[in-house]
Amino acid sequence: MLPFDDETLARVAADSDVDEAALREAAAAVQSTLSTFPGRTVDGLVYEWRQAVRADPLVERRPDAWVLRVPDHVWVDVRDRADVSEDIVDALLALYATETGTETATDDDGVPLVVGRPVDE
Repeated sequence: MLPFDDETLARVAADSDVDEAALREAAAAVQSTLSTFPGRTVDGLVYEWRQAVRADPLVERRPDAWVLRVPDHVWVDVRDRADVSEDIVDALLALYATETGTETATDDDGVPLVVGRPVDE
């Protein structure tokens, strides 16, 4: 379950000059990685990040997703676990930035990350 509509995915892929299917696959890989994180639910991971980081990374909690701005080291860990290709990273960050209400993907407030929430959580 990706918290992005097809139009947003297509627009970001076109703007970033990457293949739409590759961007969708990268977003799905991140989601899958976080959804199957050993010993944690998605909500549990977000709770852990919110407790561990001095500046609360929460931008918005929606019924379908957590919208966050996480520290760079959290993003690097997630990206590496999901095996996101270097050539798609900038487009993936741009996709996440569409949900954080910022024009830049990274800044002093962290790296955008949008994590879908299962309906049953």
